[in-house]
Amino acid sequence: MFEQIDLTDATMVKEFGMGCLQIKGAHLWPLDHFVWEGKANEVGATFFCQDLDPWDKTSLLRIEVFKLPRANGEFQDSLKWFNKGRKKRRIKIADGDLFDEEMLHVKGFGDEWERDAFPLSKGEIIRVYRSKKLAVIFRFLAKSGTLLDHPVFKRVIKNITIVDGQWQKPAPDIIDCTPKAKRTKEIPFTDDEEAEMWEIVGNVMKELKLRKVKEAEERFAIIEQEIQSARKIKKSEADQIADRAIELGTLAGQLFCWTLDWEWCRVRQAKGSESICVCNPNRSIALAPVDWIQDLILDKKRPLNCQLTYNMIEAGRLPPSRPYSYARIQ
Repeated sequence: MFEQIDLTDATMVKEFGMGCLQIKGAHLWPLDHFVWEGKANEVGATFFCQDLDPWDKTSLLRIEVFKLPRANGEFQDSLKWFNKGRKKRRIKIADGDLFDEEMLHVKGFGDEWERDAFPLSKGEIIRVYRSKKLAVIFRFLAKSGTLLDHPVFKRVIKNITIVDGQWQKPAPDIIDCTPKAKRTKEIPFTDDEEAEMWEIVGNVMKELKLRKVKEAEERFAIIEQEIQSARKIKKSEADQIADRAIELGTLAGQLFCWTLDWEWCRVRQAKGSESICVCNPNRSIALAPVDWIQDLILDKKRPLNCQLTYNMIEAGRLPPSRPYSYARIQ
């Protein structure tokens, strides 16, 4: 599972599991966002650090954890990728000293682990740890400032332990630091609203003969065709445009619910405005489908993006957003 999680007005929890690793003190990491990939035999995460002087250019921490031997192929692929840039000569890192193999050693790995470490540049160090059943790769990258006293790196190497038998693959929770008065609220659908939604969906599915079309992408393509037809309605017939937007928008929203486990709800902003939306399970994304479709009908120059939006969401290719932020997309 691939997730991008925004940390604006939020922090990491104090402690979380990642594969066989248990990581403490993460609430002190100054991060912008992180990307998480959790699989049965491989867990990876990239933590993007805040722009802090003197680390005011790109700096990040990448951790990859592998179960062996099942994920040995993925482990070897990662090693091959990093080894392509491995330098044969000794390199003076950004702190001013020549690289040695103890730099940024993660103290939770004991003597039973095979170790390897090498710099890719003065601002990038790779560390590799391997046992009979597990392998871990760390990538420390800071394009400005120093490495050894980076506010994330120096905490990471002191606060990681190995837990035998543990395999944590879900992304960790985060702590919302937004003042309560400014938080977005969710109001569940009433029974009447849900019944009305199902009636609309049933009527449109029947009209467009979509029960024979199984793939969501094909259904969104048909919705785009209907939007093209609706664009021919004269602006003077505003009620007809609004009705068509409700029909197509309700169907589009329900497609997200059917295929991606999203849910309908009312989203109330801190300023008091409300929208009928579909939201993803962790509420990091909210889409107002009727407003979306109506905008596409009225703005004839706007490219139709129903299939594209669905494909990007399904593939996880959206800007980072934090859980329960209800970040609006359209």
